[in-house]
Amino acid sequence: MKITLVISSLSCGGAERVLVSMAQGLIQRGHEVTVITLSGKNNNFYEFYELPAGCSRLALGVLGQSTQPLEAIRSNIKRIIVLRKAVQSSTPNIVISFLRITNITTILALLGTKYPLIVTEHNDPRVFSYGILWETLRRLTYPFCSCVVSVSQGVDSGFASLPKNKRAVIYNPIMVKEDKQADELPTEVDPQKNWLISMGRLEEQKGFDLLLNAFAKIAPKYPDWQLLILGRGELREQLLQIRDDLGLSGQVIFTGALSNPFAVLKQAKLFVMASRSEGFPMAHGEALACGLPVVCTDCPSGPSEMIRQNIDGLLVPNQNITALATAMASLMSNEPQRQKLSSKAPEVLERFGLNAIVAEWEILINKLLEA
Repeated sequence: MKITLVISSLSCGGAERVLVSMAQGLIQRGHEVTVITLSGKNNNFYEFYELPAGCSRLALGVLGQSTQPLEAIRSNIKRIIVLRKAVQSSTPNIVISFLRITNITTILALLGTKYPLIVTEHNDPRVFSYGILWETLRRLTYPFCSCVVSVSQGVDSGFASLPKNKRAVIYNPIMVKEDKQADELPTEVDPQKNWLISMGRLEEQKGFDLLLNAFAKIAPKYPDWQLLILGRGELREQLLQIRDDLGLSGQVIFTGALSNPFAVLKQAKLFVMASRSEGFPMAHGEALACGLPVVCTDCPSGPSEMIRQNIDGLLVPNQNITALATAMASLMSNEPQRQKLSSKAPEVLERFGLNAIVAEWEILINKLLEA
């Protein structure tokens, strides 16, 4: 089967990581996969992930933002036309699009064509919005796709206005990939200390400001622990300032985005996230797969469908800094309990492994093609 996957870029993010994993899984199961990115190949920011061997790539170079309304309209029309031609040139049996704005663009590009289109949703629209314009376009265009696949039950509930036969839930596949050398870490990272890891884009949704304030409550009692924050994003400088203002510069290190975070995860003792909202959090799953117990906020959609309370992790009330600090301290100070949760953590691969998830995608695709 010929399957075309569409995404804005291959930048550092969960949806991009999911696409690369899906491409690998589909190819391993005998499918012919083409990935179309709206970005080009000449910007390193958009080229964080590598596609698997055997995967074709069409990089369109039409990704960009315009501040002038008229220019924005022209750019979007061009984007739609170029994408339509690219999809047609890949001659797919089915098209799968990732992330809301790209989903809308792909729906518009394929109006009037013969290609079935699945759009994937990684965020609940009631919680995470791209603004009035894009949310209006979403409501108008999504009825024209073949199916909306949400990455969790929580996300799916945000699309209840769509008919049930146009919705499905397929969780993100969790993988541990160590095909790259370990990254060089900042010199402040002390390999002799216990590592507490957090990982994600440095943006408000991920709640790193909440995490820093929670860690500040307990850090003085745990001088033998360091919090390593893996990732990059627009809030880096602001978060560095918060860290310094809290007196945590010696215990909290921002490593930047790592090409092989698994090498660091496997050396750590504990994983923590303070997200304000999630879809189906890849970072949490990858930490579990590496044998790390997870402490995280029970934010809208995602974590509670993955983390098993007191089995492989601890869920705390969303945006509750005190509860987060207490949960972290309870495991930082209790190695037997950490080990107990750690022993169960890798079972996440049995529940959300690549082969099982790709098999669910094949069932859905075949159902749509037979309809």
